[in-house]
Amino acid sequence: MMNYSKNMKKRFNKLLLPGLLTVIIGILVIVSCSAIDEPLPETVAEGASVDITEHIKQTTASTAISTEPVIEQVSLGEYKLTAYCGCSKCCGKWGENRTLDESGKPIVYTANQTIAKEGVTIAADISVLPYGTEVIIDGHRYIVQDRGGSITGNKIDIYFESHQAALEFGVQYKEVFIEREVENND
Repeated sequence: MMNYSKNMKKRFNKLLLPGLLTVIIGILVIVSCSAIDEPLPETVAEGASVDITEHIKQTTASTAISTEPVIEQVSLGEYKLTAYCGCSKCCGKWGENRTLDESGKPIVYTANQTIAKEGVTIAADISVLPYGTEVIIDGHRYIVQDRGGSITGNKIDIYFESHQAALEFGVQYKEVFIEREVENND
């Protein structure tokens, strides 16, 4: 009788455990697929195998929720725009005796110690627009890298490499924007 019980227990373990695992895996697959509103792969003939894990990965990837941030432009209002270059007429004593680059052009260091670059560098009141702030003027992106004694409040001074280009820019009044991330509520 004891042998019969041992044999039955072995057979039970041998048949039941794999069957139980198959049922559990099947339930997990069904729950996973129904959670992402995708049907299970079609039934296949007995003995054929279906890579359920791969199906779940593909289905999940194709129905993933976008986590990309939404960027919006926010108006800061109208600013007075002026222009400057690195010369002593525009920069006073800071425009004198500048180091020259290999082509003989003066290297213009800004107040935050970056090298000024036309089309990028602007000077602003850093209590209004701190260093590193990116602003958009007429669809063009600039970075606050400099400041000046007469640059206060809603005023921006745009850097040009030549004094003539700065003079030609003159004084303009334009709406200034910044970008900020907002929650993506897809």
